[in-house]
Amino acid sequence: MTTVSYVVTLYNKRRFLPHLLAGLSGQEGAFGRQIIFVDDGSTDGTVELLKELTAGWENVVLLHQENAGPAAATNAGIAVAGGQFIKPVDGDDMLAPWATKYLLSAIESSGCRVAYGEMARVASYRPGEPPEQALSGVGQEPIRIHREQGSLDDSLHSARTNPSSWLATRDIIRQTRGCDRGVFVQDYSVELRLAAATDFARVENTLFFAPREAEERLSTNKAQILHDCNLALLRFLRDRPDLDLRFRAYGMRRASGRAWAWARRHGGKGMRSREFACYALSLLGLLPPTKRNEDFLVAPFSATSAIRLTA
Repeated sequence: MTTVSYVVTLYNKRRFLPHLLAGLSGQEGAFGRQIIFVDDGSTDGTVELLKELTAGWENVVLLHQENAGPAAATNAGIAVAGGQFIKPVDGDDMLAPWATKYLLSAIESSGCRVAYGEMARVASYRPGEPPEQALSGVGQEPIRIHREQGSLDDSLHSARTNPSSWLATRDIIRQTRGCDRGVFVQDYSVELRLAAATDFARVENTLFFAPREAEERLSTNKAQILHDCNLALLRFLRDRPDLDLRFRAYGMRRASGRAWAWARRHGGKGMRSREFACYALSLLGLLPPTKRNEDFLVAPFSATSAIRLTA
């Protein structure tokens, strides 16, 4: 029988647990399930309520760690996953009942080892309302699958997934080493590593619901997200000196363009600035992915906003 390990990262997610657990318990399909919760040092009673609400659930693993961020928490869950497939889930998202079976179907029919749902099709829910109320507004549609060619090109352009959107074989996750522990937010680093190893199957359906009101979500801190996108991309490029020069040049254009745009809009930098000079060099293919350039191209974001870094 096919087996799926859900890796659920939690940090102060108490108020989202009813929707999270409704999504997990409602997954349709004939496959074995393991649910791994990784508590990343919660202080709001998340663990206590989780234990209460999952009492009697089978094949549940609960891990604890000091607060180290979602990348470290995801890797901790991956390390103990026993399923043939791994399905990450953010601790405040609710999976649609058909999410796992659609992703498994996409992998089986396409021959890919990674499948994901389009972020543009993510639905929303209001914390505090019954989980079934969110489901009433999104009906199940026939699955629509597109097998990509050149997933790395698309992923170098921009991040296209979050943890709740994708599922992959355990082998490819272990082969690509999961998330980059040097990047606080895990989303982009794992996507780049997977895209460098295999093309993806894209599911053009709604697969999960995100909270409509959640100021504590990391995704609300635009500077943190862009900082970590650049950091993940630049570390990815430095980690792969044998990567095709076309990919390396394109990645540097994307990172330097992102840094220059932020420095111009939020830091008051002009066209005589070093940020613009780096961008101009990248357009000529003359900006290498060195540690020095990495540090410089993430600096505009930390110069204007509070950024959480890994330990």
